[in-house]
Amino acid sequence: MKLQEVRLYGTTDTSGDATVTGEAVFGKVYAIAWIDGTLSDNNTAILSTINHDAASTILTLEAGEGDDDAIFYPRAIVHDAGAESLTGTAGGDRAEPLAAGNLQLVIAAGGALKSGGCIVFIEEC
Repeated sequence: MKLQEVRLYGTTDTSGDATVTGEAVFGKVYAIAWIDGTLSDNNTAILSTINHDAASTILTLEAGEGDDDAIFYPRAIVHDAGAESLTGTAGGDRAEPLAAGNLQLVIAAGGALKSGGCIVFIEEC
């Protein structure tokens, strides 16, 4: 397995918000290392892909979930041949999410002029 590392790290504005847009990628998200840095507790963050027809949200951290450094392994529920979602209760019912397009991290309520972000590990296809 060959992993590509994409760093999305930024500083919030005076209202506590930041948007960091990274390079275009195509692959599967293996893991995300969240770096809390100096961000205020109870911040929120959304990691997604943009600028592609298959753009999607990869990880959402709600208030309190990003208060400490952590590693996340997001997985998507897969579908059967009839396009029905499988239960997601069995390990085989999940797959690494597709990352197609530019990675973007949006941080809210991070505190004025605070820094933090993530490293996204992409498994190249």
